[in-house]
Amino acid sequence: SMLARCIANDDAGKFFGAIDTLFKQQDRLMADTKDTLKLIGKQAGLSEQAVETCAKDQTLLDKLSADQKFAYEVLKVDATPTFFINGERLKGAMSFEELDEKIKSLLKNQ
Repeated sequence: SMLARCIANDDAGKFFGAIDTLFKQQDRLMADTKDTLKLIGKQAGLSEQAVETCAKDQTLLDKLSADQKFAYEVLKVDATPTFFINGERLKGAMSFEELDEKIKSLLKNQ
């Protein structure tokens, strides 16, 4: 997530593109984290130094930690994925059909 934020530089499209790439590279990340992150950063236009600087950015790490703490303690997010629709928390894995059904049900109750 830190690398995705550094790549995106507040551009949501770039952020989610980077997240998508990170998920697609999970196997490589597990085997060779540092080099894979550098490669992903390079593909996104970051220098090797920029990737290393990003990985050591304590301010960014503190922000991510605060976001995670807020999600867990305040929003009660304790499962992945978790969605909030009209204030209702939907958590845990579900099929597209199950999610679609829940969304339609919530929309009917508006």
